[in-house]
Amino acid sequence: MESLGDDLVLLSIQPGGRRMRNEERLGFGLMGSELVRLAARGRVSVNDGRIIVLDAAPTGDTQLDAALASLAGARRAPKAQTWVRNKRRGINEAYQTRLARVRAIRIEERQFLGMTIKPRLHVTDGRRVADARARLDAIALSSGPVDITQAAYGGLAHAAGLPELLYPGRDGRQARKRLAEVAKDTQAGPAAGEVTPLPRAGQAPADDSERAAIRATASAAATAEVTEAMGHVNDLIGDVNQLTGDIHQLTQAVHAVNTAAVHAAVHAANHAASHAAAHAGHGGGGGHGH
Repeated sequence: MESLGDDLVLLSIQPGGRRMRNEERLGFGLMGSELVRLAARGRVSVNDGRIIVLDAAPTGDTQLDAALASLAGARRAPKAQTWVRNKRRGINEAYQTRLARVRAIRIEERQFLGMTIKPRLHVTDGRRVADARARLDAIALSSGPVDITQAAYGGLAHAAGLPELLYPGRDGRQARKRLAEVAKDTQAGPAAGEVTPLPRAGQAPADDSERAAIRATASAAATAEVTEAMGHVNDLIGDVNQLTGDIHQLTQAVHAVNTAAVHAAVHAANHAASHAAAHAGHGGGGGHGH
């Protein structure tokens, strides 16, 4: 999840430093990626389509902090769709700068007739791009259910216009169709049945607690005060069972929050991209709608 926004930018850079053809749509994908990442960190939740700030403390990530500040500073909890559509000014360039800072890309500044024009972007960390592409290929070439991380990546890649860039022409038709399906199923929510939960980092497996209880039982049985000890063990087992139930409920709740955020982010990003495309089409006389 943490590399989500960076991955979208890296895969948007065309060989030879050409101008990004998905620059407008990329911003929607980046806004959506920040919403997903904030939810994954437990900083926000999405309830009834609105983003609720749970913890406004700085994250240490400049872009996430900017996103969090805009959410915390709102007079009313913003709708996810509206927040994603109102792209933060300079968001594309901010992600480019951070990638350049870690030497994943090189920014070639350019001038024409004394005026600064759009810079060329060159990938300098091919391994990182290859890894991002491989993970997206795994989704685009799949056919079964996807987990929550893949749902976010595939859905936001679709919102950012990456399928048309990475899987062009007739040969890429099936991959484009698959990513469109992932985006659609993710927007539809859990009822679509396409998103399966991931185990939460740091969650203690239930069988660890069971083994601890068994060890306590064996130790107690070796003493002369078996009856009293077994009473303590039974109390411990009851506590472990209660704790296991609490962990399960917490895990389900956290997953539900993260899943809701992914659905909201992907839906908002794709809706914003479609709206922008339709608006551009009407203005130019040759576009298409939703």
